Amino acid sequence: MKPVTTAHASTRTVPYEQLCSFVQRVLTAVGVPTDDAAVVADCLTMANLSGVDSHGVVRLAHYVRRLNNGTIKARPEITFERCAPSLGIVDGGDGLGHVVTWRACDEAMRLAEESGSGAIAIRNSSHFGMAAFYINRLVSNGYIGMAMTDTDPFLIPFGGRTAFFGTNPIAIGFPTDGIPVILDMATTSIPYGRIELAKREGREIPPDWGLDAAGNPTTDPNAIAGLHPIAGPKGSGLAMIIGIFSSVLTGMPWGPHINRMYGEMGARRELGHFILALDVKRLMPLATFKRRLGEMIAELHQVPPAEGFSRVYYPGEVEGERRAQRRAEGIPIDPGLYGELSELGQRYGVPFPG
Repeated sequence: MKPVTTAHASTRTVPYEQLCSFVQRVLTAVGVPTDDAAVVADCLTMANLSGVDSHGVVRLAHYVRRLNNGTIKARPEITFERCAPSLGIVDGGDGLGHVVTWRACDEAMRLAEESGSGAIAIRNSSHFGMAAFYINRLVSNGYIGMAMTDTDPFLIPFGGRTAFFGTNPIAIGFPTDGIPVILDMATTSIPYGRIELAKREGREIPPDWGLDAAGNPTTDPNAIAGLHPIAGPKGSGLAMIIGIFSSVLTGMPWGPHINRMYGEMGARRELGHFILALDVKRLMPLATFKRRLGEMIAELHQVPPAEGFSRVYYPGEVEGERRAQRRAEGIPIDPGLYGELSELGQRYGVPFPG
């Protein structure tokens, strides 16, 4: 392993707008259409703004490698088939998952506007980044949203010894008059992206994050072979449910049949996702819903905080506050990632800011 990073004195801060522009320009340099590159750049930098750095620009070099080897298509043929008034299928044509899922959100909102709800099964996609990105779009347009995806096997099911399910994140969100309520969580105790980030930065990880191939706890992120589910059988069961929605229902591979994001670079991803949009206005006026939810939030904030906490936060609130802070102060980029992005930029004639 590389030496553990003990200080962040050399961490650089990059303005959000400059970082977003850099990502978009690199992607267009490898053949991604400008509008599609803007979607991916927005998704990655929103993750960094939110403090979810494991799903941010740390993923860019990986996407570029797959775009270059053809396992992700820069200009996919994305199709939509309406199966029922509130149900449809988006085939991503092996495109960037961010672009494919953005299109699925379009269709989900269109169906919801017509019939009250829109459920979209997504197939032939790839890694779609931070799930909250799509939920933020749905709630910004006045919808309740849900997004989920299957990922390569890394969750050791409750009672088992080897990985079977993916980290399988799910996100659910509701519109408010302020920071939206968005629960975005993996079904493992931590998202796998934090392992990748630790590898890149040469940091050790806590011994309770996961197990090595021999089934032993490890502090070496390179030795991790599986992660624990949240809440034991509950997290394990939820991972399976997400796999059913995202893979079984969409006709895509599940669990151990999903190609490894980093380990099988020559194979198509063939990922499935699932998106749902609900039109609040069909149940009550949107303003009424936001007022009632605001009252709930206000009461929640009155709960006395436990020792060591400043207050009780609702899902998505911390990320929303961090977005405002990082928009103003810039996004921190650790030395290892800074070097990787600088090298990537040099390769495509796009200077890295900062």
